[in-house]
Amino acid sequence: MRRVSILAAGLAALTLAACQPVAQKLPSEKVAAGDVCAKFEAVAAALEQVNTLKPTSTVGDAQAANKALGQAIKGLKGAESTLDKVRLADFQAKLKVFKKELAKVSRNKGLTLEQAAKELQGKAAPLAAARQELSATVNCKS
Repeated sequence: MRRVSILAAGLAALTLAACQPVAQKLPSEKVAAGDVCAKFEAVAAALEQVNTLKPTSTVGDAQAANKALGQAIKGLKGAESTLDKVRLADFQAKLKVFKKELAKVSRNKGLTLEQAAKELQGKAAPLAAARQELSATVNCKS
């Protein structure tokens, strides 16, 4: 009887573990930016559908156009969110590398501030570029 309860508890634990969401790997920034551009095109197509409505269009036509526009905007928001996450992850990775370099320089107590600054100056450039990317706009081809 005791074996059965242990086996049942183990099976329940495995079942719960199997139901946990799998961590999704973020796409590259290029892929995420491309998705944003594709979603912009979907919004433009949905807006075109709205613009084609005429006084003779039916209520059903208007509802379909409204639904298409809502879905396109929802898709765009999701794509932009993913791009923001990708850019933030890149920034955090570069920040981690810079902090390691800073700790390494900090351990050398014989360095002057000028020497430490020269050592860290080149190491800070990727971090500054990643920070710039956080607020960069997406350039989509028309």
